[in-house]
Amino acid sequence: MSPLSQISRAQARQRIAQLARQRQAVERVLLGRCVLLKGTLIEVQRTCGKPRCKCARGEKHTCRQLSASVKGKTRTWNVRRRYLARVKRLTENYRRFRRARAAWVRLNAQMLELMNEMEAARTVPDFRDECRPKEG
Repeated sequence: MSPLSQISRAQARQRIAQLARQRQAVERVLLGRCVLLKGTLIEVQRTCGKPRCKCARGEKHTCRQLSASVKGKTRTWNVRRRYLARVKRLTENYRRFRRARAAWVRLNAQMLELMNEMEAARTVPDFRDECRPKEG
């Protein structure tokens, strides 16, 4: 007995159509033109090394850094205040793109599963069953 026996073919078609609409919404994000910046913006507390500075007494300086994996190694870059808002927006764009990409893959997998079930439910096991004259 096929898995589609639990839900009707019509329900499966409706679910596929619903997933396709969700996929279209996700594709708008994926096919957008916004610039992406791979990495995470982090806040770091550090010392400057000057002996008379407040950081020598324990009050460390706060700076923002971009951390990203490049060719398998983690790299960090200091981000100046004037670039902070733009870097934050671009890294958020990247995270939104990656979430949309994962959703796109998940939606396609669900659609494929339903289509495979529909194919199994509609496929005849033996062509002779379909070729026999129908009594009626």
